[in-house]
Amino acid sequence: MTDLITKRFARFKQVLIVCCCFWGLQTLAAQPDSSLLPFAAPRSLPEITIRDTRFDRTGYAIWQADSLPLQGPVSLAERLRWENRLDVRAQAPGTLATISIRGAGPTRTPIFWNGLNLQSPMNGVMDASLLPLWPEDELSIYYGGQSAALSSGAMGGTVVVSPRTPDWETGFSGNAGASIGSFGRKQGQASLGWGAARWSHTTRASWQAAKNDFPFQKKGLDGRFYETQQVNNNAQNIDFQQFNAVKINTNNTLKSAYWHQRVFRELPPTLTESARKTWQSDRSHRGVLTWESAPKSSVMWTTRAAWLDDFLAYHLEGDTDTSHSRQFLLSTERSVSQGRHWAWRTGAQYLRQSAQVDGYSDSTQWFAQTRLAAFAMGEWHRKNARISALIRQEWAEDQAAPFTGTLGGQISAGRWGDARFHASRNFTLPTLNDRFWRNLGKPDLNPEKGFSGDFGWEKNWSNLLLQASAFHLLLDDWILWQPDASGLFRPNNLRKVWSRGLELDLKWQWMGEALPQQRPWLRRLNPHLTPRWALQFSANAQTSRTTNQAVYGGSEAVLGKQLPYTPRFSAGANARLQRGAFSLAYLHQFTGTRLDNTGNALPGFQLGSLLASFACFNQRLRLDFRGENIGNTRYEILRNRPMPGRNWSVGLGWQW
Repeated sequence: MTDLITKRFARFKQVLIVCCCFWGLQTLAAQPDSSLLPFAAPRSLPEITIRDTRFDRTGYAIWQADSLPLQGPVSLAERLRWENRLDVRAQAPGTLATISIRGAGPTRTPIFWNGLNLQSPMNGVMDASLLPLWPEDELSIYYGGQSAALSSGAMGGTVVVSPRTPDWETGFSGNAGASIGSFGRKQGQASLGWGAARWSHTTRASWQAAKNDFPFQKKGLDGRFYETQQVNNNAQNIDFQQFNAVKINTNNTLKSAYWHQRVFRELPPTLTESARKTWQSDRSHRGVLTWESAPKSSVMWTTRAAWLDDFLAYHLEGDTDTSHSRQFLLSTERSVSQGRHWAWRTGAQYLRQSAQVDGYSDSTQWFAQTRLAAFAMGEWHRKNARISALIRQEWAEDQAAPFTGTLGGQISAGRWGDARFHASRNFTLPTLNDRFWRNLGKPDLNPEKGFSGDFGWEKNWSNLLLQASAFHLLLDDWILWQPDASGLFRPNNLRKVWSRGLELDLKWQWMGEALPQQRPWLRRLNPHLTPRWALQFSANAQTSRTTNQAVYGGSEAVLGKQLPYTPRFSAGANARLQRGAFSLAYLHQFTGTRLDNTGNALPGFQLGSLLASFACFNQRLRLDFRGENIGNTRYEILRNRPMPGRNWSVGLGWQW
C-alpha cells in the first residue's frame, strides 16, 4: 500500500507541474454556460464573456429550474419532488431526505451551495430537507459523472444551488413575509439588501415550524386499515444567510457568503414501531471568501477559501450520540484563452477534513484527512461545435485516489438540431465512517470507481424545445454495509452496479395576443399588470435499469435485480399560466414501482401540486397559495414511512 501511495503521489506532482505550466497561457475563449440552449435560442453555439465562462459543462445534460409562484423559501427536497425525475427519498415531511441521480445513490450525488460541496465527510450525504431555496436562487441539475471537474462523489449527477448574483447600483431593497398551513405549519422570512456602484450586501433569514401531525391509515393485524395520527414529528428550523461583494477596482472583486442554521426535529416511528422519543438536532456554520481577478479581458483568476462546521446530536431511548465535522478548503484556478478557437483552464485544491464522533474508536479524538488535487482542461471551439477534455489527479492521505478525466462535445447540425456527448471516469473515496467506525470500519477500503457516458440530441423551434438522452453508468467496488458471519454490519467493496436508460424532455410556450384595456380599479391596484397571457408547458420522462452485475461476497440473489428505491420509470408534467403579476402553476409527478430493502415491491404513486400567486400595489404586496397532493394520494416513499395526504399553505409578503 505504501508503494502504491508513493506512486500515486508522484503522478500527482507530475500533473501539478503540468498545471503550473498551463498557467502561463494568457487568453481564454468565450463559451456558452451549458449544453442546454436557452428556450427559443438560436441553433448556433453563442459566445459569452470570460467572466461567465464555465466550459467544464460541455456535453452534459442539464436541467434548470424555472421560477414558481412563491414568495418564501422552500426546501430543496420539496422543490425537487415537485418537478424533477431524480429520486428524492424522504422519510417524512421535514425529516431526512436524500437525493439519487440515475441510481447512483445519495453518497454519489453531491449538492453544491455557492460553490461548496455540502456532502458530510462522515457519511457522504447531504440532507436535502435542510437546504432552503429562496425564490431568487438558481437551481440546476447536471446529469452524468463529473469527478474530474468536482472531485470525489460526483458519479451520477450533481445538484447546484447558486444564490443570486450581487445587485449593483440598486439602492435599498427588502421583503418580509409569513405563511401558515396544514398540520401546524408556520413560516416567516425577511431579507434586506443594499447595492451601490462599488459594493453589494444582502442579508436574509427564515424561521419554520411544523407539528406534522397528519392523519394516515395503518393496517391492523386483521388486515383492515384504521385511521391514526402521526406522532413525534415536530420540527423547528432557523436559517440565516449573508452575502457581500466589493469591487476593489475594475479588475478585482471580493465576495463573501455566510450561512448559519439551527434545526431541531423529532423523528417519527415507522408503521412497525411503537411510539418513542427520538429526535435530532443540527447546527452548522458555513462561510466562503472568493476573490475574482481579471488582469486582462482574456484572463480570469478565481481563488476561494471556505470553512464548514457541522454538528449533529441524535437522541434515541435516553441515549444521545453526537458527531462534529470541520472542513477547510483552499482552491485556485486560472482561465485563459489562446487565439480564436482555444481555451484553457487549470487549478489546484487543498481540502482538510476532520470529525469527532461518538461512534469512532476514540470519541475524544479528531480523525482527519488531507486531500490535494490538481486539474487541467482545454477546449477547442468554433461557431457550431466545441470539444473539451479535462484531467484530474487527487491525493488523499492514506488512500490512493484514481486518475480521472472527461471528454465532452457539442455539434450543431443546423435545422436537424444539436448533438452532444460526454464520457468520464469517476470515483468516490470511502467516508470517515467507512474507515474509522469503532470495531467495524475498514481503513483500507478501495475507492469506488466507474465510467459514465451520455449521448443526447435536441431540437429547438420558435416555441418548442425537444431533448432526448441516453446514458450509461458503471460503478465497481460499490461500498456496502452488510452483516458478516457474526451478524455485525461492516463496510466492504462488495458489488458492481450498472445503470442505463433513456430520458426525454419537452418544453412548449405560448404568448397570447394583447387583451382589451384592463379595468381602471385593477390598474390602480397594479399599474404594471400587462394585458397579455403567457402559457408554458413542460414534460419529462425517464426509464432506467440500475442492477447489480457482480457480487464480491454475500448472497448472489441480488444479481440482475433493480437497486432498492430506484424506480424503473418516472415522469412529470407541468403547466404554468401567467398574466402580469398573476401566476398559476400545476405540477404533476409520477414515480413508478420500486423495490424495498427486502426485495418486495413498493407501489408507484402520482402527486399533483397547485401553486398560485397575485401581486398588487405596484407588485409590492404578494399573496400566494400552495396545495400539495391535491388528489389525496396515500403513498410511501420509503417502506413503512407514510407521507401526508392533501395539505395546503397560504402566505402574504411585502417587498420594497
